[in-house]
Amino acid sequence: MAKISNEAIIAALLQHGTIKDAAAAAGISPRAIYGKFRNDKDFRAEYMEAKAGIIRQAVISLNGKLSAAIDTISDIMADTSANPATRLQAAQTILNTAAKFAERLGEAEKQSREEAQTLDDIWI
Repeated sequence: MAKISNEAIIAALLQHGTIKDAAAAAGISPRAIYGKFRNDKDFRAEYMEAKAGIIRQAVISLNGKLSAAIDTISDIMADTSANPATRLQAAQTILNTAAKFAERLGEAEKQSREEAQTLDDIWI
């Protein structure tokens, strides 16, 4: 069997989501991928960076749309000719969304710290 590159394995993991499916797509055994995670610190770092890169790109893409959405809701909220109930709903939407984003950010930061600690505990 030909040696498969870390990049190909990482691409398969990111595309297929599970080790079993990624291994099948890459033409290797799931055990080989588990071994990479367990024994190859550089592989783990490359995988985590690639995964973070995808998330980063999605966030960047959504940021432009988020700004436009917030502007639209803000315009409705500030429009004194709009129905007061509609204006109130727009204000509540902004407040609720901001609270959810703050909560999710806190959860994501906590999860990142926990994942990093788990990887250190398991593989280092």
